[in-house]
Amino acid sequence: MPRTYVYKLTSDRGGAPCAPPSRASQPPLLTLSICKPAIRRTAQPGDRLLGLTSRSLVLREDYPPTAVIYAAVVNQVLDAREYYAPRSRFRSRPDCIYSFHRQNGTLTHTGRTALHADEAYLARDVGLCPYYKNARILLSNEFRYFGRTAPRIPDTLQCLQQMAEILGQGHRVYGPGDPESAELNLLFGSLWKRLSELTPAKVTSEAYGHLRTMKPVERAAEL
Repeated sequence: MPRTYVYKLTSDRGGAPCAPPSRASQPPLLTLSICKPAIRRTAQPGDRLLGLTSRSLVLREDYPPTAVIYAAVVNQVLDAREYYAPRSRFRSRPDCIYSFHRQNGTLTHTGRTALHADEAYLARDVGLCPYYKNARILLSNEFRYFGRTAPRIPDTLQCLQQMAEILGQGHRVYGPGDPESAELNLLFGSLWKRLSELTPAKVTSEAYGHLRTMKPVERAAEL
């Protein structure tokens, strides 16, 4: 049965989630290819993603508290061999930052962008060679991205309000039988009545640069 993955974003610059403007002949596409490896390893088509504002975004960038940055339904799952292939149809996307080398089966940063160029991100984003267990990309054609205009969770959805207030750095997974399921369905229904925005066409700066100055223990906790 479909599940709903809920987590908080500590940064919202267009790398994760990534939903840039598309060509006229192509429908908008949201991808999650970096960050949140635990979600990317397990989410399946039909599952839902709900990204909320974190305390750091509220304090640092004036995002509204207990608000929804994006909501999406996972339509497809790809592995690195397809998403990061040299001639991949996704190559121009801002989050397609790694290259898959067919001859030796390795993944390396393309160097085209500063996004996650620090080697410290490689293991989290794609995993360790040769298995690359985290190199799993979630694709969604059914999404709503709001960014800085993130709508707050309605006060009537008290279970979700409470969950959003106490949720920390990890994520929660809710199934159809969980008490929060009914409120999640109501929330997704209300979000789908809103118009979606898009993320930047290019992400040229390090969107998660605050991790680079952390001590190893602090960085592990953030990941």
